[in-house]
Formats: sequence, C-alpha cells, structure tokens
Amino acid sequence: MASLPSYSELQEMGVLSSEARALQYCLDVGLLRPQQFCEQCNNYMGLQSCAASIYNDGYCWTCPAPSSHRRSVRSGSILHKRTISFSTFIHLIWLFCNYMSVTDATRILSINYKTVRTTFESIRRCMANDLLNDRGTTTRIGGPGHIIEVDECKFGKRKYNRGRRVVGKWILGGYSRTSNECFLVECPYDRRDHHTLLRLIKDRVLPGTTILTDCWRAYSALSQHGYTHLTVNHQRGFVNPATGVHTNTCEGMWFHAKNHMNKGTGRSRTDYTAMYLALSEFMWRKRYGLTKTDESVEKAFKQDIPNLFKRTFD
Repeated sequence: MASLPSYSELQEMGVLSSEARALQYCLDVGLLRPQQFCEQCNNYMGLQSCAASIYNDGYCWTCPAPSSHRRSVRSGSILHKRTISFSTFIHLIWLFCNYMSVTDATRILSINYKTVRTTFESIRRCMANDLLNDRGTTTRIGGPGHIIEVDECKFGKRKYNRGRRVVGKWILGGYSRTSNECFLVECPYDRRDHHTLLRLIKDRVLPGTTILTDCWRAYSALSQHGYTHLTVNHQRGFVNPATGVHTNTCEGMWFHAKNHMNKGTGRSRTDYTAMYLALSEFMWRKRYGLTKTDESVEKAFKQDIPNLFKRTFD
C-alpha cells in the first residue's frame, strides 16, 4: 500500500481547499466507509453525484437496481447525521492527533465549540470501543512471563487549593513492563478496599502475571488468585533492597495521565462519562505507542486514526 500523504502534503495538494477532494480522501483512507451495501436489493451501491436538495454533500451512494435506493456518504461513519464539512473534519483529526484542546481547536478553526467537543468525544468513544474484545468486555493484559506494576492514585485537586487533602476520584492503574500496555479504571464508589481492587484487577490482568505493588493491604490476597505478587514498602524506600521490586514506572505514568486528564478546558474531568473517555484515550494512545513527537503525530494521522475508524465501522 502506498504511503498516505501527510497533513502538509494534503494542504499542498489542495485537498483541504476542495470539498470534493476532501471527500475522496476520506473515502480512500477509511475516514468514511469506502463502500455501502443495499440490504433491500442485495447490491453494492455506487457513489454518484446528486442534487444538494437530496444530500447537501452533492454526492450519495446509489443502488444500481431500478429502485435506486440512496444513502448518505456519511452513513455508517463518525460523521453520520453531522453537518461538518469534510475538510474541517480532516483539520479536526489533525488537531486531535496533536493533543489540541477543544478550546484551542475552536479558536484555530473558528467553528462552533460544541461541534469540536462532540467530534472529539466521538473519536474517544471509538477508542473506548476499540479497547474492548469481541465479547464487548475489557481486554485483559499480561499473562505468564509478563510483569505489571499496579498502583492507585487520586485524580482531583486540593480543596480550596490549600493543604494536602485532594478532592477527586480514585483511579486504579497498571503498567506492563513487557508490552508497554496499561489500564486505568475509576474505582466504583471511590472505594479501594480488597474486594473492589481485586475485582478490577481480575477483570484486566490475566492469571499467571507477576504483579508488583506497594504494601497496601487491599493487594494482600493477589497470590491466592493465580498471580505472583511482589511488593515494595514505600515507607522504607522506592525500591525493595532485597528483590529490586519497584513501581516507579507506574508512578511516572500517573504524571502523564494527570496531564492528559487536565487538558481540554483546563479542568480535570470529574463526571463519569468524561473520565471514562479521557482514560480510554490515554490507554489507546499508549497501546499504539503514540506520543507528542512529530513522527508520532504523523503516524496517528496517517495510520492509527484511519485504521481505528475502519475497525469501528466495518
């Protein structure tokens, strides 16, 4: 497969200044479904021009049968029932890949704030679904030979910006040293007791995994549930001097996760849905090794996001 053009190359080619070219690009790379099937006539539909009074885009999928059933080019995609232009959609994907906030994207493109917010939210929903397995449940990581650091952290802010008390939500997280995958999940009812943490870990970590934690008592029964459990006492140091066990990688992950959570409108996401989608985006980017480097942003724009839409809508 030929290499896809970069964002700057799309600008030079005039793709972003022509809706017809922008539409063709979206079809070519999979941002829109490249073909549609008419279930009523049992035929594949063809892309044809049409009057703007039928579909504002000027194009639609048309069945070759005499019935000539029509369908929007946006059908079955993230743009279904949206009026955003194709060129603006490409711009938004580029800004999303660049970790741009909704506020900044709105200012740069001079478009409606709600349009940007709902588009970014839809991309995050695709990412959340992509993290699930074929049964629609959380994909577990680890297994025999894998080492995963597990820790919990409170996401929020100091009350009245004073003191040490943090008002927010407890998040359980794990980082695989073997595969560089991670999981982050909100603790139900803000609990981090034995039963809560054990259930969350069993749902996300395969048996046979070596799990490294601190000495919080809620982790004490992990070895009784098919895991090899090693600990470090943080009251005595960051590394267990006898075994070399530490959770420093997971601790470092919290720094990046909190920065990710605080981007956007400048405040931490505290409602469940927003928290879930933001955590899912962080995990998804981690799974595909995406960072803020120029090379990684280009990879996300040219490869990872188009492939995400293909998997989601096919």
